[in-house]
Amino acid sequence: MDILYTDKDVVVAIKPRGVLSEGAPGGDTMPALLKPFVGDVLTVHRLDRAVGGVMVYARHKKAAAKLTAAMQQGMLQKEYTAIVAGAPDQPQGELRDLLFHDARQNKTFVVAGDRKGAKEAILRYRVAENATKDGVLYTKLQIKLLTGRSHQIRVQLASRQLPLVGDGKYGSRIKAPFLALAATKLSFPHPTTDKALTFHAPTPADFPWNVFVDSHYEIERKFLIAYPDLAILATTPGCRIKEIVQTYLTAPEGETRRVRLVREGESIRYIRTVKRRVNALRAVEEETDLTLADYQLALQQADLTRRPIAKTRYCIPCGAHMAEIDIYDFWQDRATLEMELTHEQETFALPEGIRVIREVTDDKRYKNVNLAKELPQD
Repeated sequence: MDILYTDKDVVVAIKPRGVLSEGAPGGDTMPALLKPFVGDVLTVHRLDRAVGGVMVYARHKKAAAKLTAAMQQGMLQKEYTAIVAGAPDQPQGELRDLLFHDARQNKTFVVAGDRKGAKEAILRYRVAENATKDGVLYTKLQIKLLTGRSHQIRVQLASRQLPLVGDGKYGSRIKAPFLALAATKLSFPHPTTDKALTFHAPTPADFPWNVFVDSHYEIERKFLIAYPDLAILATTPGCRIKEIVQTYLTAPEGETRRVRLVREGESIRYIRTVKRRVNALRAVEEETDLTLADYQLALQQADLTRRPIAKTRYCIPCGAHMAEIDIYDFWQDRATLEMELTHEQETFALPEGIRVIREVTDDKRYKNVNLAKELPQD
């Protein structure tokens, strides 16, 4: 069970595809999967069985009431990523329909007029990117729900001849393991403190998601270390040395965007990265390889308040992990070391000969995006 956050009031977790989002704490349901970790939970919103992504559950009735009220007031906001075959007429827009849900068929229909039981459905979409595979044009959409109706995204898109890939129920002719819809962002006020909380989830790795960029969790711990002996690092078995220049781009609130020029021996790669932080250790990271022309075009979007970061990275095998030691041109007495993990509680050992000054995972001043703006004065 991938739990992103928990306290005495709420638990935020990733619902796997194929699991019911509600139901008694027994069987193939989220309450059952969460029970061994946090005890009983109360459902306040839902996802279709075939849809995975980030959800919040209440741990007691008072929290459930507050979260339900927040949802009714539009303060619990859900955003989705979807993939359709083809493309909408406009790069962004708002869809409004009257929907009727037939419980006997478990299917929703767009209807006209004042049909009894019909409810207004509103969503906003934005085209994130397009890709072509085997002669088919695929479009990735970012979707924000303004109402929460059964199968709303599925039927509103299908009614525009844009069914979700893999959604045979609503007209897709392209087969996929699951319908191409994921709950990738959730924001809500904490039911006790009212603090605004936002959580992100990566998209799946199978078809059709793999037509687009690699989306995954990055889980890292970061250490400030004394300046290492570079000759020893370079001769460590398995060491790889990379020269990196990374430039930060302008980005919407809650995102970090950068491009990297990575030189390793005679090889050069250009990489675009988008990060959405979940907590101090974890971020959702999307990476795309660029051509030189695309890299040069991206540099035109550089954040002029941040200087480019130049560093030499020594990648040192360390048991089952890889230690990434970064040497910067602005420090002669210190460096940083990052360990990428598979889960937040994972144990690991640092390379021999490394002297740790302190861990800086929780210190935002040592995030590269902030080092590009100002160096810590300590």
